[in-house]
Amino acid sequence: MDLNTTERNDIGIAADSLAAPPAAKKVFVKTYGCQMNVYDSQRMTDALAADGYVATDMVDDADLVLLNTCHIREKAAEKVYSELGRIRDMKAERAGTGRELLIGVAGCVAQAEGAEIIRRAPAVDLVIGPQTYHRLPDVLARVRGGEKIVETNYAVEDKFEHLPQPKRAEVARRGVTAFLTVQEGCDKFCTFCVVPYTRGSEVSRPVAQ
Repeated sequence: MDLNTTERNDIGIAADSLAAPPAAKKVFVKTYGCQMNVYDSQRMTDALAADGYVATDMVDDADLVLLNTCHIREKAAEKVYSELGRIRDMKAERAGTGRELLIGVAGCVAQAEGAEIIRRAPAVDLVIGPQTYHRLPDVLARVRGGEKIVETNYAVEDKFEHLPQPKRAEVARRGVTAFLTVQEGCDKFCTFCVVPYTRGSEVSRPVAQ
């Protein structure tokens, strides 16, 4: 399946021996839209690293597929449902071999449409908005317990208090540049703009950071 992704990682191959540890779970993240989403995709992979996931750029290798979506244009939202149809077919094929594939929708479409996504695409296991990515490991635990999860409530706590710290080797692999979010959200509610509805009210890092 030919899906492009902004998330890249090299996956090591475990030694073929009885003493080898279990293969790591793999997550494939496809990113739509703005630089904020590129940053958020990295936040999600960092949060999932603590749950034993490593990033892959091969959707066929993934145990978890996350679509990090954009809601600025209606066409962008419809692309997500088209993509979900293809991933649904892959999930059905996996089920026939006994291998689980979890599907998640994140980003601004997730925040705006919530449970409607699962209604239109029942193969989706979880829907999670931009303010709650730090909850991903807990959400996945509930999904593996058989629940369908829609996590779009704005967190009471400051999201910048829950930024996972990647390992030193991962930082070195990414190179010398990275996106850094200082502020997100908006309080203006301008006509035709969805940002306050999908990203919430304005939130900023403390000056000390």
